[in-house]
Amino acid sequence: MRKNSFLCARDILIPKTVLIFFGIPILLLNNSAYSIENFKTLQTNTLVDQSGIIHLFGELKNISNESQYSVTAFANLHDKNGQNIGNGSGIAMVRSLNVGQVSPLEILFLNKDPSKQFFDYSLNYTSKAGHQKADNIVITSSKSRPDIFGYYYVSGRILNMGNQTATNVLAIASFFDTNGKIIGLSSAIAEPTNITSHSPASFTIVMDDKLQSSKIKNYSLIADSDQYVSK
Repeated sequence: MRKNSFLCARDILIPKTVLIFFGIPILLLNNSAYSIENFKTLQTNTLVDQSGIIHLFGELKNISNESQYSVTAFANLHDKNGQNIGNGSGIAMVRSLNVGQVSPLEILFLNKDPSKQFFDYSLNYTSKAGHQKADNIVITSSKSRPDIFGYYYVSGRILNMGNQTATNVLAIASFFDTNGKIIGLSSAIAEPTNITSHSPASFTIVMDDKLQSSKIKNYSLIADSDQYVSK
């Protein structure tokens, strides 16, 4: 099971102008490009954990005319004077984004200068052109519950409607608060991991950040595999 967990102590308010995009691609190498124009950032939310580590959660949409894979987000932190005080990167949770598809992401800023106060940030993306995946895996049911220890569970069923075995199937959950802000991500491999044609599998995702689990109002799910992806 793969989980993204964090402990949040406080929220940071980010100005609406902080998403600084640098225009057209500036590098093309081995089919990999700085490809900001291929993506639209739908939302971001920045939280600081008890260790002082900054977590940037977000959702990005593939607005290009072809599938994109190996999507990586790069972010730079700036102080009030615009000086760089740290950087971080993270990959999109969905391994290959079809045209128009949305994926959550998380970036950890582990090397922030502790003597400098974080004010805003800039984002950039890299990706590679890929092949469109059929939406032949479907999440047929899901339910959620908190437990007495403060963890939040999402369990459900996935059905492979394709003619091929879906390998390395992953269930991905994004969690949102009452304002619709993304406050956490978690994922889990399906059981079984490889789903044969027209067969089901189950999954259980655990959100183990107790400080954020009590704030969960809603969640969204995506199923991903090497061959297929859910809508």
